[in-house]
Amino acid sequence: MNAPIQQDNDGWDPERIMIAFAEALGSTPPDRSSEEQVLVLADDMARRTAARLSPGRSWTAHRQDDGTVRATAEDGTVAVGWTATPQAVTELVAPWEPGTVQQPLVDLHGATDRTAAVTKPRFPYPDTEQLDDAFDAPSRIADITEAINALRSQWSGESVADRVEEATQRLRQTARQVPELSLDDGEKTWCLSASCGWVRTEAIVNAGDRIWGKISRSGYGRGSSWIPRAAAELLAEPQENLEAFLRHHLLDNEGPVELETINGPEGPLYTLGSGGAHRTHLFRILGLPWLFARQTALIPPRQITGPIESAAHWQGLIYRGLLHGTIHRQTTIATLRIDHCPAPWMVTRPALATAYNVAYDRAYPGALARLGIPTEALAGPQAWEDWLLLPPTPWTTKPNAAAEHERTDTLLAKLRNLLPWSARRRAPETHDRA
Repeated sequence: MNAPIQQDNDGWDPERIMIAFAEALGSTPPDRSSEEQVLVLADDMARRTAARLSPGRSWTAHRQDDGTVRATAEDGTVAVGWTATPQAVTELVAPWEPGTVQQPLVDLHGATDRTAAVTKPRFPYPDTEQLDDAFDAPSRIADITEAINALRSQWSGESVADRVEEATQRLRQTARQVPELSLDDGEKTWCLSASCGWVRTEAIVNAGDRIWGKISRSGYGRGSSWIPRAAAELLAEPQENLEAFLRHHLLDNEGPVELETINGPEGPLYTLGSGGAHRTHLFRILGLPWLFARQTALIPPRQITGPIESAAHWQGLIYRGLLHGTIHRQTTIATLRIDHCPAPWMVTRPALATAYNVAYDRAYPGALARLGIPTEALAGPQAWEDWLLLPPTPWTTKPNAAAEHERTDTLLAKLRNLLPWSARRRAPETHDRA
């Protein structure tokens, strides 16, 4: 194809129809040229932008010839990263908006040639100046100090180790950690993004070592016994030294905790990255409200593949307005092209999706209900699956989703009727879109 792929007003995608037609004939489309890949990526980015309906913050971004980007939001938030094309810069800053429904407004400068792509990714890394600025503005030290003083008062005259053990047991019962989330399907990298700043500690849902308070490390003092010792040291630090103490241990000494940011409809969840398990366990167990971290964004891929059973789950999300995308079914597998998903973990298998749903509902009470998800759907993997597969009603169906689905299937059926019978039998049965 020599022109941008666009969905026309009738709700069907010409590129998808042609691919389906080629598959029905027993062939596959030819490999795209680099120019065509740029056009397809641009089309994908346009669909993602269109799906985010609330205006976000204004950003000023500067992109270099090698694809590296530095973007600053109106409130001073800084994101750094890399994009294959200028069109993807919006996706670089989107993870740092306060919710996945916000569409950032980007004023882009520098390398903005929309017909060229950079193919060598450069991993983003916030520099020392960015770390220092983020630590100080806005500083959360006062909130942390207040929480530490409350613990000093509550635990006065008692064994710190005993109280830490009690707090650890409560956390294990009320906030079980979730598995790591990976949506990587082997697609070519097109966007990387990182930032740094203070994060809500209660939104950290994975700390590497999956049981709160249990850390398996070699070396004296690096195992689970580190936590009560560190808690005692923190609580014993003189009030006048506390700010310098926190800065030393959260920023200057070992560097910040490393987290992956997974943005959701009303704010992000965080999982541990390459370092900082001890401090993450300590702050979660003590209930301290903020933790400083260097963050890497999870950017949903443009396409994922799963077993054919996944298609029914994805279709349920589409019907309920929780997913915008295209489903392509084959004999044993299904492929999902993701335009937008406000809670990206929902495209995974039911057990993992449920774990993240429960964690998100705990960190952001009522957020999933505001998306239209009933409480009973969060009860477990089977309850989630049952709700997704429940036949849609006018009250649960996304407007026009069923009509678009019907129009696409009708057109595919007409195309199949043009084929000889032997080719018709190989034609794909459905291509769902919303």
